[in-house]
Amino acid sequence: MAEIEKRISKDGKITFRIKVFKWKDVNGKKITESTTFTPTKKTPKAMEKEVQEFAREYEKKVKEEKILSGEKLTLIDVVEEWKQDQAYKDLTKAVQESYVDILERRIFPHIGNLKIAKITSLHIQKIYNTMEAEGKAPTTIKRTNAVLRSVMKYACRVRIIHENPCGTDWIRLPKIKADTDLHYFTLDQANRFLNSLSEEYTIEHPEVIRKNGRKIPAYTETITTPFQYVPFFYLAIYGGFRRGEILALTWNDIDFKNRTVSITKAITKTKEGQFVKETKTVAGNREIMLPSQCFEVLKEWKLKQMELAFSMGKSWKGEPGKNFDNNFIFIQLENGLRMDVDTPTHKFKKAIENYNSACTKEEDKLPLIHLHELRHTSATLLLANNVDIETVSHRLGHSKPSITLDVYGHWMKETDKTASDTLENLFNKKSAI
Repeated sequence: MAEIEKRISKDGKITFRIKVFKWKDVNGKKITESTTFTPTKKTPKAMEKEVQEFAREYEKKVKEEKILSGEKLTLIDVVEEWKQDQAYKDLTKAVQESYVDILERRIFPHIGNLKIAKITSLHIQKIYNTMEAEGKAPTTIKRTNAVLRSVMKYACRVRIIHENPCGTDWIRLPKIKADTDLHYFTLDQANRFLNSLSEEYTIEHPEVIRKNGRKIPAYTETITTPFQYVPFFYLAIYGGFRRGEILALTWNDIDFKNRTVSITKAITKTKEGQFVKETKTVAGNREIMLPSQCFEVLKEWKLKQMELAFSMGKSWKGEPGKNFDNNFIFIQLENGLRMDVDTPTHKFKKAIENYNSACTKEEDKLPLIHLHELRHTSATLLLANNVDIETVSHRLGHSKPSITLDVYGHWMKETDKTASDTLENLFNKKSAI
């Protein structure tokens, strides 16, 4: 029989402490399970009936070992357990930080202090409805649910709760529209961009008057793209590699004889800094063959880098001569250490701006795409020239071809329609002859 203890706080609030005996340990100590119940009824008779019903149900759960710690632990408590037991073992540092950031910003303010066993699908749905009303993207809401679902799945596995309230049977997530606005260079644009990397640009700087009245006269500056970015952009376009994968490359990863590049690692950026990590998936480890142009510019840059290392003497912080191939390919020119992960993004934007500034016609200018969209350029050029989806997926390092289709499926449909229209026009012209 459950023990029921009535409690009255200083402000007159009535609660009941329910205690149930479970067993005695080896020392004869009584082991109990207890909880606090707050009645909703107001009259003494109705209140007593409500408490008795709750106590009987609670005792039954205790006897059947269905009382889990989820009735005592808050979501924040469980997340701390999840981080140590699962997240910090299965996830990279960058992904850990992104998951925790999502929980702290989007979930904790609403339900972080609730007992996890009390969190329902309705609580969670209200959060997502609010995010949707605030204009958050469907992908943002879906990712938020994926993170919270991972925590709840862990809580189920260790028997803190009975079922996952984030399941798709109970939660309505907004539909993600197909990306109809994929950005990339066309073949002509990609060629013009690569050719422009060896060109000189004249920049006209106007006269500037500082706040202190000092006048800086107008002047003309001739600039070129620093040479090491030439092989970087070649690898991005021809290889379709991610920025972090390119920056993690050392000369040991380049096989000049067989014209292959080995991708086995990547650079990641976290709050604690930047470091080398394994690729995102097993499929991310790959050996890719590239055209001879890529190895010509790589060979030229390697010679320039060796000359730079020799000229810098002790100021060179990279690997010494006998271990030169252990050096990163893309470096900080002042010390030989690996290039910062954000640098290529800025240089790519600047290279496009320099090219466009020299264009006399608006239609000749290059689109201001992002660095990552050179990867899209590589994929779309291959697919447009009938390279099969499995090969493209392998080159991109996707874990399965379906991921490639998710990204480029809509673009492929549009391309297929263009092909159909082209055939129709061709046959109509033939019939008219």
